[in-house]
Amino acid sequence: MGVVDPGLLRDDLAALYPQFGVTVAHAGLLLAPPTDVELLELAAIVAEPGGIVAPGREPELLGWPAEQGGAAARRFLEHAWRLREVPTAGRWRMPLTVIEGGRALGQVVLAHEYDDPAGTVRTSSWLARADQGRGLGRRARLMLLELAFGHLGALRAVTGATVANTASLRVSARTGYREVHRGTGAHGGVVEIHLAVTPGGWRRRRLDDVVVDGVGPFLEAIRPLEIRPA
Repeated sequence: MGVVDPGLLRDDLAALYPQFGVTVAHAGLLLAPPTDVELLELAAIVAEPGGIVAPGREPELLGWPAEQGGAAARRFLEHAWRLREVPTAGRWRMPLTVIEGGRALGQVVLAHEYDDPAGTVRTSSWLARADQGRGLGRRARLMLLELAFGHLGALRAVTGATVANTASLRVSARTGYREVHRGTGAHGGVVEIHLAVTPGGWRRRRLDDVVVDGVGPFLEAIRPLEIRPA
């Protein structure tokens, strides 16, 4: 059996879901929609005790599986597969695998939900613990904001983290996010910090030479329908 080419799989998926044609590249780091090849690599990271954070610190991660091992991998995969849906103006989700040297290291997600104000996008990200501390998380987030602000015309990007997740909050601050409010969310009563960044806050930290490809078909899919007079 030959080696599966994730690039060819992405082309096939892009014919069904236009967000799978979008890629973002910068200095050897790539954000690309996940095929099952990358999802299985990511699931192995999720399943490993301490794969994302040190053992015992899992409650710091919003909405993260409480299970470990195969149960955690299955829950991650089932959630990832649910993100494969046809995008519309009202709701769309764009998961992107963080890839370096052909290896999947983590994931970022850009999304817009039905109840979000026009121009607002949601962002989230995680990186394998073994690859943290090299500045990759900050770069991946800035690359995601390049896509959101520089190519999709977003006006505001929001994210969130638990008050205990100081590492995530520190990266958010370094990419321009500022705290908007705090509250006790649905994740076990933990205190969540909600943050937002605007194009102005992002531009002061913008990376040079970010290459974004494949946006056109996705923009066509999420463009509101025009009401033309009869």
